Amino acid sequence: MSSTVTIFEKELEYDFLSGWIRYTRIKNNFSQEALAHGICSTSHLSYFENGKKHLRPEIIEALLEKLNINLTDNLPNIGLIRQKLNIMKNDIESYNFDGAKEIHTELSKLENIINSSPYNIEFKIYDLMYKTFVENVPYNKLKDDIDILDKILNALSYDLKFLYLLISGIILSKQHKSKEAIERQLQALTLKDTSWINFCLGQSLCFNSNPAKGSYYLEKALDIYEKSGMYLNAVWCHNYLGICFSYLKIYENAEKHFNAAFMSAKHFDMENLYFQLYTNLSDLYFYKGNYEKSIKYSKLAMETTYDSILPAYNYILACMKLNKIDDCNEIFDIYLNEKFESSMYYNALYFAYLCIHKFNDEFFYTEVKDKILPYYEERKISDLCRDIKLKLIEYLESRRKYKEANKLYKQLL
Repeated sequence: MSSTVTIFEKELEYDFLSGWIRYTRIKNNFSQEALAHGICSTSHLSYFENGKKHLRPEIIEALLEKLNINLTDNLPNIGLIRQKLNIMKNDIESYNFDGAKEIHTELSKLENIINSSPYNIEFKIYDLMYKTFVENVPYNKLKDDIDILDKILNALSYDLKFLYLLISGIILSKQHKSKEAIERQLQALTLKDTSWINFCLGQSLCFNSNPAKGSYYLEKALDIYEKSGMYLNAVWCHNYLGICFSYLKIYENAEKHFNAAFMSAKHFDMENLYFQLYTNLSDLYFYKGNYEKSIKYSKLAMETTYDSILPAYNYILACMKLNKIDDCNEIFDIYLNEKFESSMYYNALYFAYLCIHKFNDEFFYTEVKDKILPYYEERKISDLCRDIKLKLIEYLESRRKYKEANKLYKQLL
């Protein structure tokens, strides 16, 4: 609903009013029956909250009063605020996080006023976008907002629904809830076919066992970004396309995209991308069987930052292939400690340690079978699960436990 209505002598948009009432009702644990009682029918309220029906101004006023909502006399210039929110969105998509921070800081000063207006939901969605892309706020601190916004999804305007589905899809993808994340992103794509949603969808598919489809959406995004002069975004597209083609074992294409990303990253001084590119190149050369090159790029990635355990894991795998066990031990000493226990790849590095030092012990089998494998199965990290199962099969066959080994073989078929 895009038309307006006069409420308490203020002209407001129907769709924001309906979303605001529904949001406030849910947040304050009002049922539709309780809110509608004595004012209108429950079905009329339901249609209004879902953006399917208008209500008379006096009914809306009565609903607002029952929810103890008082329209402030200091309502902000929503046109100006929307302009700033849109600029912040464009800054975030184009990786201009400094610009986004400046606008967010400015708007945060108006947060109390905005929260007392029908436009607080719009601000919350943009604030959620900022926290997701700029501040990397963890899921557990965003979950309550997501739960409530999910319940008012149908009351959101067309543009807000698109943006919320894109943002929440990214959040869920980071939580390894890939199926739900991709469903949301596909739904967003049906609303608006933009470069950003193609990029986000391609990225999600890339890391969730569908790199072929991922490359399709990433190539669409790359084409749009290059034609529109958004070259920083194009660099990131090249990076993720390289990952997709590595997974697909089309190594020539993967190397081409990584090299394109590297040249552009140096040109635009994108030092924050070096770590990813070094790590991805270490993956690529490991897949190709060039273990010396894999070690080279793993070391470069670790020299860029010691805060991530992934290149350390790549380094260990390549060293194991070349039987450089002493080099492995140096890495274990650095990374196998409580500082890195929260990393998704900590158990993978621990698995590598067990393979080298405990493979002939019963302890190896119980730790890997009961702790490490279930951890990655729950997160659906298929490539790691396969590597772990193959090593368990090797262990079982060395002890002539062919029945148990055969069960794992069947899981890999």
